[in-house]
Amino acid sequence: MSNVVTLHDGKRWKASIEYQTNEGSNCTEHYFEEISDLHLIIEHGPDWNLLRRCIVTLNRFDDGEEQNSVEKARHAERS
Repeated sequence: MSNVVTLHDGKRWKASIEYQTNEGSNCTEHYFEEISDLHLIIEHGPDWNLLRRCIVTLNRFDDGEEQNSVEKARHAERS
């Protein structure tokens, strides 16, 4: 896929994981290659019972904006 440009040594995925702490919420970002690695990240992090949310995105320089605009244009053509 030559149109996909990634960051952080070519890692495909980014997970923003938010945990609840006594001081409030704490958000960390993790970059990884295989989506199956996500469970290891969560298991080795803080207590998973304190997990508030986990947002997984494709790690792109444009946050997927370019790809989304192409998809929107294709959808508009079909409509």
